Amino acid sequence: MSFVYVANNGGSNVSVIDTKVNRPISNITAGGLPFATILSPNGQYCYVLSVGTPGNVAVIDTKNHGVIAKVQVGSLLFIEFPTTPMAITHDGQLIYVANTNSNDITVIDTKDNRVIATVGMNDNPISIAITPDDQYVYVLHSTSGSFASVNVIETKMHRVISTIRTGVFAFNIKITPNGQYAYLSDLGGDTVFVLDIKTHKVIAAVPVGEDPFSLAFTADGQYVYVGNINENTVSVIETKYNQVISTIRVGASPLALKVTLDDQYVYVANLDGNTVSVIEIKTNQVISTIDVGTFPFTLGITADDRYVYVVNSQFSGSGGNTVSVIETKTNQVISTIGVGSMPVALAITP
Repeated sequence: MSFVYVANNGGSNVSVIDTKVNRPISNITAGGLPFATILSPNGQYCYVLSVGTPGNVAVIDTKNHGVIAKVQVGSLLFIEFPTTPMAITHDGQLIYVANTNSNDITVIDTKDNRVIATVGMNDNPISIAITPDDQYVYVLHSTSGSFASVNVIETKMHRVISTIRTGVFAFNIKITPNGQYAYLSDLGGDTVFVLDIKTHKVIAAVPVGEDPFSLAFTADGQYVYVGNINENTVSVIETKYNQVISTIRVGASPLALKVTLDDQYVYVANLDGNTVSVIEIKTNQVISTIDVGTFPFTLGITADDRYVYVVNSQFSGSGGNTVSVIETKTNQVISTIGVGSMPVALAITP
């Protein structure tokens, strides 16, 4: 049995959906305005980050859906894009939180849910990625009108060991499955930058479509899919040569995308199209376009690749504040579930 935890930013709560019956079974008060979720590697805990001055992380036990701790972090603002302001090490021992307003990183020890370090940053830390060996934390800083940068934190001493200047207005950073490279999307420069983890230097700048935002790797690390928001396309980069091998037309404003674990399909949430595009990886063609709710903001895929859960945020208008459930076998919506106000993030237990 698995559960979907949905962070409702406008409702100050978290909806819990039972995937067996596709209905809400619990409503959790998280405190503050929740906007990001992560799971512990074993799925035992769901961590929910809420904006505020200060912000906080609510720790939810996934066995009984109860909050067992709240950890105060730095000052955070809500950014109306699905970034990664919180990440957990692969061994599940440490959580790093990017505090966009206080310009620092909070480090939480998950053993007793206490803050063990605060690391000063450049302006506006927005997204975090951790290397598979848990040795380094890459923190992306987004700026407008000057250069964005990446701070590299060494996890043993929680100190910044390198600062890498990159694009103009970057939002997302992801690390390849083999841990050798980091890719970041530069929304302002229509470029994806490639960083070498060993040297902490930029080794490539790949031109893509207009306003690249979201990134997703195939499990084998051979390809990275890039959603270009203002071009309504997805660029496919072959990581061996760092070249675009395909540009795929999708729906309006592709904001979030996920690759199925079997590396067969990419599901793309089109914010202004109120649709989800399904790309077949073998052919890099759209094989299905699925109508969902208003403003599909992000999405998640169950561990068995059977279902895709799409968060419909409804920043305005009607048809949102729901989660659409897509059956991957048929690429049809099999359920629409009402949740709280303005859902913006989700996490699915194994």
